[in-house]
Amino acid sequence: MFRYALVITVLILSVSVTAQPPWQPPRTPDGQPDMQGIWQNDTFEMVAALLSLEGDHSRWPAEFIIDQDPATATPQPPQWPTYIIDPPDGKIPYQPWAVAKRQEFIANMLAPTKREHLDPNARGLLLGVPRVNHMPPPFQVLQVPGYVVLLYEANHGYRVIPLDDRPHVGESITLFNGDSRGRWEGNTLVVNVTNQNDRTWLDWLSFHGEGLRVVERWTPVGPDRIEYRATLTDPTMFTRPWTIAYGFYREKTEGFEILEDTRIEGERDAERMLRGGGLAGRRKE
Repeated sequence: MFRYALVITVLILSVSVTAQPPWQPPRTPDGQPDMQGIWQNDTFEMVAALLSLEGDHSRWPAEFIIDQDPATATPQPPQWPTYIIDPPDGKIPYQPWAVAKRQEFIANMLAPTKREHLDPNARGLLLGVPRVNHMPPPFQVLQVPGYVVLLYEANHGYRVIPLDDRPHVGESITLFNGDSRGRWEGNTLVVNVTNQNDRTWLDWLSFHGEGLRVVERWTPVGPDRIEYRATLTDPTMFTRPWTIAYGFYREKTEGFEILEDTRIEGERDAERMLRGGGLAGRRKE
């Protein structure tokens, strides 16, 4: 009898532990789950996803290391992570024509002869969605009635996300950071992003077209943690939708502020990179 009572007690305790309700964020005056604050992404050293969402950095390490002072160059880890959680192989599901196009894209990136061969980030341009979210600099979330506003330190970008049911802008309008429309599903902010131009990149090794559609899911899971997922769709370029995931942690340093990264006004990297034949040219005067 004691044995059965012990088993029942253990089962009750197990259920009570696993049935804990999810963390509930505080609310803004208009009832939104409150995500306000300054956040950093937690991709490996806050740079791995910037360079390759797939974790395939085999094409760029030599150029990347040359670009740095040998005394401060970041050592290569034994294995780079992938941030693609679907499909299971962690690879971008490009169609065959896009795979061939990608090889040309990477070759041009490594040995650029035109400005469009250079990373938009190096040229001081806005970065597109979702890449703007996996840049190393922090960003700030502001919430006002009917809107979520994202202020990015990277390239002085920002996004104003309406939470009503207004339609997207016309199909003929394309924007660097696209056109965002949001809604709350419980504690998750779901953002549909359309109307992006094809001048932004997914990472250093990957391109996209104007048909890209992104659905973001921002879920606060604790007072200092947001889980992020983004599903990318383009039937003209990808064989199927695919999804990336990573997280953000709250920046709690006292007095911390995001900076004005107005690099476009003094940008000189593009000229140096074209003259120097790639990333190494940035170190040449």
